[in-house]
Amino acid sequence: MNGLDSQKELKTLDSLGMLQTLDMFASQCRDAIQLGGEFGWTSMIDVDRIVVCGMGGSAMAGEIVCRFLRPPSEVVRGYHLPSHIDHRTLIIAVSYSGNTVETLSCLEQGINEGAASLIISSGGRMEEISKDKGIAWLKIPSGYQPRAATGYLVLPLLVILCRLGLLTEIGSWENLLQQLDRVKGRCAFSVPTVENPAKQLALTLRSRIPLVYGTIGNTDLVAMRWKTQINENAKQPAFWNTFPELSHNEIVALTRADLLSNQHIVLLANDYDLPENHLCREVMKPLFEKNGVSFTEVSAEGEGVLAQIFAQIYFGDYVSTYLAFLNGVDPTPVALIEEFKTALERRVSQLEGER
Repeated sequence: MNGLDSQKELKTLDSLGMLQTLDMFASQCRDAIQLGGEFGWTSMIDVDRIVVCGMGGSAMAGEIVCRFLRPPSEVVRGYHLPSHIDHRTLIIAVSYSGNTVETLSCLEQGINEGAASLIISSGGRMEEISKDKGIAWLKIPSGYQPRAATGYLVLPLLVILCRLGLLTEIGSWENLLQQLDRVKGRCAFSVPTVENPAKQLALTLRSRIPLVYGTIGNTDLVAMRWKTQINENAKQPAFWNTFPELSHNEIVALTRADLLSNQHIVLLANDYDLPENHLCREVMKPLFEKNGVSFTEVSAEGEGVLAQIFAQIYFGDYVSTYLAFLNGVDPTPVALIEEFKTALERRVSQLEGER
């Protein structure tokens, strides 16, 4: 008995209902698509560059959005915008709380540079700025952990940018929702371990260090998401990298079984990899086997690239949550992050008081 099918253990460990939130993810995404459709904002400029500013789960939303943008785009995780901002740049400030200091700093810089701006938050200081400065603000529902609000952080923005003609082909919204329902049908807690691929992979990763490998420009953002979800939900180390870069360096280190006996590689694959990167992965698998490197390949299903990307993210969210239960921890609280933020705010206040 591994505990993953025990309702009693679930109630003990999942005190704030992370699994319930996961099970409702398709509904969240449906609501988020409607929210974007009802948001009538239209950019007043001809956009030739987009910069999405955010941290943590909000930055991950930026990574997903940038995956589908036509204009040059980038995600800024930090306090400063790049130097090439001008009046044809669209700054999208994403902060679930609306109070993320790094994102607020970038938003202020963008406003000062005369760039067009769009704010996404559940409230906070960003709501105040939107009212003071007359900046468009998309309000999303509060009450979630940012990493559990991916639908609200991503999909309204994709709907808006699609309406503006700024996205590549992503597939239909309905295909996305149908695929999320399929993932839930296979991975929900009610599905026993013998039939549940998310529980099975969590068991494989228990007491091991996951190395999640994606491909540049495609599943790299999924690999990053898996890594951060395992960190936050399961409170467990994890790392990520991408083909083709990792085949030029990291793979050599994988043969050090004496140092890496508890590693396990997760290979992400979908239908939208470049043929060259697909070939890299296929060539690598027998080399892993030859050198005794354990791995699991996770393929994506669904019609359309957005459906496949979201389905792999959703599957990984289930895996990380089940891994939390196996580790005997509650997936929702992130005490060390909160402790760090409090300590940082205290130090900043002290420094400002000394000036």
